Amino acid sequence: MKNYILVLGILCFISCNPTDSSITENEILWDTYGVPHIYATSDNDLYFMSAWGQMKNHGDLILKLYGEARGTSAEMWGEGFEVNKALHHLGLYGQLQPAYDNLAPKYQEMLQSFAAGINAYADKHGQELDAKYRKVLPVTPNDIIAHSFRVVNYEFLIRSTFLSNQKIEGGSNSWALSGSKTSTGNAMLVVNPHLPWGDLFIWHEQQFVTDEYNMYGATLVGNPSITLGFNANVSWTHTVNTIDNTDLFQIKKQGDTYFLDDEYLPFEEQKYTIKTLQEDGTLKTDEFTRKRTKHGIVISETEDTALAIRFAQMDEMSPLIEQYDLMSKAKNLDDMKNALALKQMPFLNTVYADKEGNIMHHFGGLVPEKNGDWDKWQGVVSGDSSADIWTEYYESDELPVVVNPPSGWLQNSNDPPYINTLPTVLDPKDFASHIAPNNMRLRPQRAARLMHEEDSISFERLVALKHDNKAELAIRLHDDLLALKEETSDSLVLEAIDVMTQWDGSYDGTSLGALFFNTFTNTWAFEKRTSPFQLGSLLKDPWEYDDPINTPDGFTDNAEMIDIIKKTVENHLKTYPTLEVPYGDYYKLQVGDLEYPATGGPQHLGVFRIMYARPNGEGKFIGNFGDSFVLVLEMGEEINAKGLLTYGNSSNPDSKHYGDQLEMFSKNELRNIWFKQSDQEANLELRENKNDM
Repeated sequence: MKNYILVLGILCFISCNPTDSSITENEILWDTYGVPHIYATSDNDLYFMSAWGQMKNHGDLILKLYGEARGTSAEMWGEGFEVNKALHHLGLYGQLQPAYDNLAPKYQEMLQSFAAGINAYADKHGQELDAKYRKVLPVTPNDIIAHSFRVVNYEFLIRSTFLSNQKIEGGSNSWALSGSKTSTGNAMLVVNPHLPWGDLFIWHEQQFVTDEYNMYGATLVGNPSITLGFNANVSWTHTVNTIDNTDLFQIKKQGDTYFLDDEYLPFEEQKYTIKTLQEDGTLKTDEFTRKRTKHGIVISETEDTALAIRFAQMDEMSPLIEQYDLMSKAKNLDDMKNALALKQMPFLNTVYADKEGNIMHHFGGLVPEKNGDWDKWQGVVSGDSSADIWTEYYESDELPVVVNPPSGWLQNSNDPPYINTLPTVLDPKDFASHIAPNNMRLRPQRAARLMHEEDSISFERLVALKHDNKAELAIRLHDDLLALKEETSDSLVLEAIDVMTQWDGSYDGTSLGALFFNTFTNTWAFEKRTSPFQLGSLLKDPWEYDDPINTPDGFTDNAEMIDIIKKTVENHLKTYPTLEVPYGDYYKLQVGDLEYPATGGPQHLGVFRIMYARPNGEGKFIGNFGDSFVLVLEMGEEINAKGLLTYGNSSNPDSKHYGDQLEMFSKNELRNIWFKQSDQEANLELRENKNDM
């Protein structure tokens, strides 16, 4: 019996340990794509080396972002005044020390180690860093917390409301497949966030390996934790969810008082200053007053009214390091649910798959319990009654969640949570309407259709589906466009219809109909005085919950559509030589001196593989937003993984990894992910030991 127990123990050690043997050296194995695989004997050593690795790939960018988040970049180098002012005005700096103090000692030490790694790299390689950004040094744990708040809370949740009273448009795709949907019987996951290709939205790819766990994935640069990816047992990704935890209140005022519950109360006031470095080397000082009401922070005033913003974590900021540490170390679905229950991340869906075959879609974040329905809270709310000042949040298990649906698959592409699979599992009527709306735009329809129409999906097929770049709207309108040919004899209109209907809907570099379809949809939106995002609302048959991937559909007025196509031809030929031109001749991917034909298209047309581009002033468009970090995973006994980081794993123009994956993106290719140490050793570019750092 003793020998039997001993054998079981040995087998457990071999199967549970994420590496071939216990880790005795603190070191980074840098692979040939500039990915740091970090082997550490403790969490503190791990976070120190993680910071070192981020600084090696993104040193100037990290220090720039920390200076902005600290609220002093305008003073140090004369840039970032608006961000500095916003973070001061939102009351961030009074929260930093309490947020740090409330962490358990182990997480305080992790933040200290991350800050120490940044400072150590700067001490040893200071000559590689821009002198203006070195003014930020030394970095402290509070800088890391401030940066996390700036990225997560301000940029994603607050900024657009704070500046323009509009909600943000997020971007990301995900699929989770259980074994019943795959050819191997293993669960699979697609990780596919969409963000701008620069500045604070840059992803950094890395691997964390200790004797306790082995986590591979990515984080937004400057943040210490891996925020999406996989370990030996579980995998997860995030998508931006339809959450509403940032609201505006219009408040009546008289002088220095504001109206609430039939009485006038005094504003809370606090002064702050922003210093700005001038060209002559002097400092200009601007003084501001932050006013608060019981609703929130006042962001604008007239003589008779004030506009106040209320947002999640306004008074109780929670650093993200504990939740993501637990997620990275999760061994099963229950571990993941327990980590999500901490609710330190104020928004985001989590889409999950594990080695045991489980899949999950969880609508997460800090979702307020509100008075009223969704529509009420999409505009400015009256501040007359304290009944509308929300203070409580739903618990994690009270929010929409689906585990292991009968369909065998789950999807989310930033749509509400109710049609995350077909047939649907959740009933919107079971949840308060202010939690999420009930609708489905064209990109999630494309995502759902691709899963719904497939059976027994192989890993290779899933990779191919991930690169689908057809416009759902073009496919949807194909028969309606053909029907217009019976109602016109205009040769240019007929030619234009042929261009759109003979094209397969793809946004590849060689596609001949994509540019004309762009002109058509833009002309259509302009003529109807609406946003291109609202084209679905112009169709005859509206979207229906009971037929979610086939509606909306149909033109309301064929004669009007023919006129719009005529105008489209005129508009198109003002810019392009013919109706059919290769998409990649005008839409490009660029990083530094590298340039390739673009692939991917606008999400509002129902393109799953997103790419948005900006005009370069020379008649071309340069991709600047869309697919960024990608993983396709099969959760078998051994992880099967492919991935890509569109712009490469370094933001340093002098690095060989600056744009070294862009050509693969252009070709719709993924690279092998080197999760095993033997693969890393076989593709080794550099080995660094912590003793030399």
